[in-house]
Amino acid sequence: MNNAITISTLLAFLVAFLVISFYAKRSDGGSSNSSSEGFIIGGRSMGTIVLLLSMGATYFSTWTLLGAFGSYFREGVWFVGFAVWTIFHGIFVWLFGTRIWLAGKRYGFITPGQMIERYYHSGRLRIAVALTGIVAMVPVMLIQVSGGARALEALTDGGIPYFIGVSVTSVMVGVIVLWAGFKGTAWTDSFMGIFFASILIFTAVYVVNLSGGSQMFIRIAELKPSLVVNSGHPLKMMELWLSLGFGAWVLPHMWQKFYSASSAEVLGKVSIMTPFWNSWMMAIIPLLVGMAAVLPGVAPGVSDAKSDTILPLIFSAHLPLLGALVVAGILAAAISTINSQLLSSASLVAEDIIDSRRQQPLSSAGITRVTRLVVASLTALVFVLALLPGGTGFLVPVASLGFGLGLQLVPSALGVLHLRSITEQGAFYGLVCGTSVMAIVAIFRPEIPLGPGISGFLLNIAVTWVVSRRTPSVPETSLREFHDMFDTYLRNNLDRPGDDGALVDTSDSPKTGTPGGPA
Repeated sequence: MNNAITISTLLAFLVAFLVISFYAKRSDGGSSNSSSEGFIIGGRSMGTIVLLLSMGATYFSTWTLLGAFGSYFREGVWFVGFAVWTIFHGIFVWLFGTRIWLAGKRYGFITPGQMIERYYHSGRLRIAVALTGIVAMVPVMLIQVSGGARALEALTDGGIPYFIGVSVTSVMVGVIVLWAGFKGTAWTDSFMGIFFASILIFTAVYVVNLSGGSQMFIRIAELKPSLVVNSGHPLKMMELWLSLGFGAWVLPHMWQKFYSASSAEVLGKVSIMTPFWNSWMMAIIPLLVGMAAVLPGVAPGVSDAKSDTILPLIFSAHLPLLGALVVAGILAAAISTINSQLLSSASLVAEDIIDSRRQQPLSSAGITRVTRLVVASLTALVFVLALLPGGTGFLVPVASLGFGLGLQLVPSALGVLHLRSITEQGAFYGLVCGTSVMAIVAIFRPEIPLGPGISGFLLNIAVTWVVSRRTPSVPETSLREFHDMFDTYLRNNLDRPGDDGALVDTSDSPKTGTPGGPA
């Protein structure tokens, strides 16, 4: 493969990222980055198309372009069961996302912790939720950097070393986030989502044709019949499905995307379109390509150890002239996922950990400055972790740790959004016990049938329920401000033109760095 062409294409693609970020920054005269609300959640102005593509691109990561392919190659067709989450995720956007949007608009929240603290009247729970969210996103950010760098190295036969791939991805993400904030990440996400979706569709058509067309699965069954039989693993599938389907929506970067919507109607449309967008791209296409790779000649040199690089191996062997576009697609997948997670993690550190503990609150501009500093620090941290030996593990198992931690946030979030019976003590001790057990199982790997995420989640639910039954309810004001507000809004369908102003309450807004609450 001509590495000069690959590098030139890669540079052109990086320039395209910067140009898109530049226009995103200029689209409103730069005002979206002048306040913490604008920099972190785009001024609550995201429309249907941009939000749909941004959400999809956040999930279309190296997990999709690399990790899912490898999982099908190693473990067979049973892995397709995880696609169930893509359907239910759309339902969760509507069930939970609209309520998060409504509370965020009314009270000016820009982080999950602000909503948690206001509802439970608990600073410690806000800190616990923020720390869990940050730690959950680190492994997911890590696989974007390490997975993309490994793929670039494989596709160029070492012409772009792993270190260079890690460096380029880290620097580009840091520049986009620091320069253009939420709106810049959303616009680049939209561009990159369309680009690598096109790469995936083309790859699937080409590989199926290369593998015998309609006879492909027959050939696979003759060569390796175990791969086309559902081999079970129900608990393993449940771990993956729950973590992705029920845990992903509550991760901070997704929570803040709900805040960013311009209306509940936008989230309703996104919830309808999300399953079609996610299920085909994230499940069916990786199934076809990953399974086909077991056939001789489709992905020369592939093995279990190299299974996370199936896509670059295919293009390197069969379509080297198009390999440069695959390099760009993989880079797009990595950047489109990590940029929103990086911005979200930094905002949690700035708002929920630093500013919430200060006696003198920071101004909106101060919050933005601190967030930028944390973005730079977290970028450096992910860069260093990607260079450590542990940063090169299989992509799906590493990512599942992050999503499993997200699952531990669900009970406390459900208390705010749906379940009046959950108390502050129940939510706090459930979260602490759930994350502790998950960490123990993940580190020591005891011989038990349940994985880390489910083990922690089940204990989390049990502790939350038992403690909530024996401790005082949240204040009555919280029930009125949240649950009664949700019920009234949904009953009266207030989301009509001209009604948004009725949702704004600036008289009792939490401290967000935006004077007077949301505009």
